[in-house]
Parts: sequence; C-alpha cells; structure tokens
Amino acid sequence: MATAAQDSSPTLLMLMKQMEAEFFKDFAGRLAPTVRTVHVDTLEALEQAVPGPRPHTRLFAFSTSIIVPPPILKHLNYNAVNFHPGPPEYPGYRPTGFALYDRARSYGVTAHYMTDRVDEGPIIGVDRFPVAENAFLIDVVKESYQRLAKLALAKLPALLRVDEVIPPSGERWTPRKTTKAQYDAMRRIPRDMPDAEIAERFRCFDGIYTPLDPDFTPEN
Repeated sequence: MATAAQDSSPTLLMLMKQMEAEFFKDFAGRLAPTVRTVHVDTLEALEQAVPGPRPHTRLFAFSTSIIVPPPILKHLNYNAVNFHPGPPEYPGYRPTGFALYDRARSYGVTAHYMTDRVDEGPIIGVDRFPVAENAFLIDVVKESYQRLAKLALAKLPALLRVDEVIPPSGERWTPRKTTKAQYDAMRRIPRDMPDAEIAERFRCFDGIYTPLDPDFTPEN
C-alpha cells in the first residue's frame, strides 16, 4: 500500500508488458530520477493503482489492448497518454490489416491523450512511413512497433513532466474506426470466396485462424 508521501510524489503509471516497462523505466530513471514509475499490465492492477483521485500522476499506455474505463480516466483527470500502433487515418482495433487491405501506401503510429471514447483524444505525435506494394502484415507490424517505441522515447521527457499538458500536434482522427467484429469477419473464409480474395486476406491479416463457414461441407 502506498504511503501519503508516495501518493503525492510525481508518478508515471506504465500500462504495458513487463519487458516494455523495464525498457522505458531504464530511460525514465536517467531522465527524471525523482519521478516514480509504476508498472501495471492488467485492468485489475490498474484499478488497484488508481482506486480514487490520483494527482501528479500520468498514465503511459503503450501498444496495449486494455481499454481504460472512464472512471479511472476521471481519477487521473484525463492525464493519460496512449501510443496507438496505427496512424490517425486508422483508429480502432488492430488497424494494420485494414490499411493493407485498403492498399494504403503510407502507414504510421500515433500518440494521443485518452478520452472516454477509444482513439478520439487529442493527438500529440505521429510518425508515418511508406508501405511497399503487396507488403505482408508481419513486416508492417514490425516496422510499426519500432516506430512506436521511437515515438514513445521521443515523448518520454514530456511524459515525465507529469503535471504539464503536452501540446496537440494539430493532427485529427478520421471518423472510421475498426472493431473486433470487423477484424474477425475479415479472417473468415466463406465457401464461395475466390482464391485471389483468400490470398489477399492471408497477406493482410496474417492467416485465417477462425473456423470455416459453418455451412461449408467438404466434397468427397
């Protein structure tokens, strides 16, 4: 249990995997040794870390699928920054495959403040890069992750000034937002799907792992 002194000290909550937290903690310790860094990797751990109002605390979420509930954001006074593995043109769930399916020749990553609605908060940083024609998902995902880590490192000094507002970049989200249901639908194979479409979905969505159409009956 945190003491009152700990509660009042500047704190950066890191919502990410353990390996990622160790990486960023090392840099944070060099940049701002007086700022506490606390790692959480589940919603339950986050709820325990933010049971009520937490002044002088910023949430740093990196490439996580955990959706932070509005009550926690309110406890943090919406002082929460997410690093999204997609550009402003592709908010939402696992956007990379959709960009490839659209034949986008540019992709990127985005840093933004969190709001009650996912991927709609003020954008504070974007890094875009070109995408080769007929690129496969795994290659773009790797590039995106590296770009996201570099963007997070570039923003880390500002993140560690936990009580300062990070100015917006002027970029805006597009209204289209992909969902898990749409993602799952793109990974199904209806029995009448052309071979070319099956190949395209394998390219963009890294294989089809959901079951075949339940009405499909293989011929003898």
